[in-house]
Amino acid sequence: MDVLVCVKRVPAPGAKVPLTDDSTEIDTRYLGHTIGPHEECAVEEAVRIVKAHGGSATVLAVGPAEADEQLRYAIAMGADKGVLVDVGEAELDPQATASAIVHAVGDTRYDMVLFGTESADASHYQVGIRVARALGLPIVGGIKGIDFDSDGSAVKLRREVADGVEVYRVPLPLPPPSRRA
Repeated sequence: MDVLVCVKRVPAPGAKVPLTDDSTEIDTRYLGHTIGPHEECAVEEAVRIVKAHGGSATVLAVGPAEADEQLRYAIAMGADKGVLVDVGEAELDPQATASAIVHAVGDTRYDMVLFGTESADASHYQVGIRVARALGLPIVGGIKGIDFDSDGSAVKLRREVADGVEVYRVPLPLPPPSRRA
């Protein structure tokens, strides 16, 4: 089971956020960064899946060169490798971030692609959906549990809803990436 986890470099929670002298931007020179808690859970889940089913866990970050720190953290958690899509200091919107991920994935085939529920800094829910759509892959959001059929033919994804739990069954392996407009 080859799993890709996409993470984002975000300011560390609880950190004092300093502003530039003119108070128009965040001064990031002394600001600590991490990956968001939702993405940290996705890395933990990928590592768990790989330990149980074999394969590898790859972590991908789109951001400045300093995001290699978040990749090293994910590797310390048990991920096998990290991929940095270095965009310099550019601040990408969800569409540009999804495009960068799709380009980085290229024709590489992963059995599962995980994202955090939302970005910790902007609370966007868009990047995972945009990536899945662009690659022609199924997507289920808000997952709270992942189980596999005993024969490995499908993955069962659970999420909580107002009146209980929904369970989705997605056949494996996932289809190869197919670009959609």
